[in-house]
Amino acid sequence: MSGLQAVTVVTASAAFVFGMILALLGSLKLALAKRLGLGEGRIGFLLSALNLALLPMMIVSGLLVDGPLGPRWVILFGSLLTAAAICILGLRPSYVTAVIAVLLAGLGSAGLSTGSIVLMRVAFFPDSPTASLNLGIAFFALGALITPVLVDVLSGAGTFTRAAIVLALICLLPALFAAVANGQEFPVKHNPADTTSLGLSQAVWLAGLVFFFYAPLEASISIWATTLLTELGQGERGATWTLSGFWCAFLGSRLLTALAAHTPYLAGWESWLLVIPAALVAVLLGNLSGTASRAGARRGLYLVGFLLGPIFPTLIGILFQRLQADNLEAYGTAYGLVFAFGSLGSLVLAPVIGSIARRRNVQFALRIPMLLAIVMTLAALVFSLLA
Repeated sequence: MSGLQAVTVVTASAAFVFGMILALLGSLKLALAKRLGLGEGRIGFLLSALNLALLPMMIVSGLLVDGPLGPRWVILFGSLLTAAAICILGLRPSYVTAVIAVLLAGLGSAGLSTGSIVLMRVAFFPDSPTASLNLGIAFFALGALITPVLVDVLSGAGTFTRAAIVLALICLLPALFAAVANGQEFPVKHNPADTTSLGLSQAVWLAGLVFFFYAPLEASISIWATTLLTELGQGERGATWTLSGFWCAFLGSRLLTALAAHTPYLAGWESWLLVIPAALVAVLLGNLSGTASRAGARRGLYLVGFLLGPIFPTLIGILFQRLQADNLEAYGTAYGLVFAFGSLGSLVLAPVIGSIARRRNVQFALRIPMLLAIVMTLAALVFSLLA
């Protein structure tokens, strides 16, 4: 492979596996509950454990990407850790080992996410951070889109253990591609003083505030979508396929945004791709919290996925533009800080949504994500005006 081609392949594969890990708990929720005899509450704790691991490791991964290891080695080690975590999940059926596996997956996926995000700037459209991030992060959505279907097919074709081994082999692909690539083709330009200066960057803190509300919003919808549909009378298989449609809408909207942002027409208007979709998501979640129609719930989830899709990559793309304008090259550390804010938001708010869903129902619990969407809209507006 040529230099740029190698960087692109490593970036895409790492982003794809990270998307798989984000969707894996939601996809395995029912299977794990049956296999381990767990209720919704203990399965919800596994999600909290994942966010707990991501919180510090995103920052550490960012420092390693910008510093001594660089994105190539961070992706390689992250891939190995993630594959090991999936193997443990499949081979050792107990709640304690499941928690250990989720923590390992958090450590490994932090490296995959941070390394791939930094490489996206040079792997796709170096002249347009918003277009490049929307295209690159579309691989997050692609991994999340394929995972529920893949888990469904693998679970139907064999044992849970066999399915976990196949998923672990897929998680090894970024390590394989990174190992055979030429390390000199992975540029890292970093001044240690930039990391210190990030603490004074208003753009980083405001972006973190937006992501603090965005992360639990996306996670709650992807985790509880299947339960919502089953409460409305949808079968388990149909609910799983609807979740795939949700991620498909994510993927499609990011690709469309990447194409639009690569043209001159959106120049200077990228911030509206944060504010307007966030406001519309709040409206849709309000409708979902009151619908009694399975078909209406499916359509609402597809639209929510389509609107949520561009928010995260556009936020990071705009942030990278601001950092570039301020001559701050510590992109990995900046992304790690922002993502840590999101993990903290999920850690704090996801249990609240789960508790309400258990005491009432998922539809009533959707009022919390609706409120998150409203506050996120305000935070996005502040980021657009002041960052």
